[in-house]
Amino acid sequence: MVLVDALTSRYGRKILKIVAGRASGPHSRVNLILITHAHIDHYGGALDLRKKLGAPIAIHRLDAEWMRKGCNVNLHPRNLSERVIKVFVSRLKAQPVEPDILLDGEEGDLKDYGIEAKWIRTPGHTEGSISVVFPGEVAIVGDLVVGRFGVSRKPAYPLWVKDPQQLRDSIRKVLDLSPKVLLSGHGGPFRSEDVKRVFFG
Repeated sequence: MVLVDALTSRYGRKILKIVAGRASGPHSRVNLILITHAHIDHYGGALDLRKKLGAPIAIHRLDAEWMRKGCNVNLHPRNLSERVIKVFVSRLKAQPVEPDILLDGEEGDLKDYGIEAKWIRTPGHTEGSISVVFPGEVAIVGDLVVGRFGVSRKPAYPLWVKDPQQLRDSIRKVLDLSPKVLLSGHGGPFRSEDVKRVFFG
């Protein structure tokens, strides 16, 4: 089993309860804690979960530096409201985490960790953002796509887009693997056809 993202430490008990609920299956052991990108709401609980689950933590090399420092990867506001939010979010800190595994390049297989899926690099939100894709089934996309404010099932751009064109290219890269559903860190789930319509018309 692979745990994708660790949220913050306040969710640790809930995550462990969900993991325990799957403990009777053939692939019940968590073999990897895979972080989609270095924002605190995605990796803040990783240190505690590594201690409790005994699983290594992996993140893409391009985002690892910020996780080691216990802070958010650089935030790129696109408008006034995001600039205001950035003032507060930039001050947030987490326990620094030294990753056990640094992902490199554009993609990799996850079979060795007990799942028939692969990770692919999907920059745009951050340089080292990754998605986990079960081709033809589901994609877990971190913050590549999020729920629209007030309508969480409608896909939208995330806060902090470093490069809008790069973000759309990454979304296209995920959709080209034909997942039926995209799972996001915020909102969703999203049907692939809805994501395609919002971002590509």
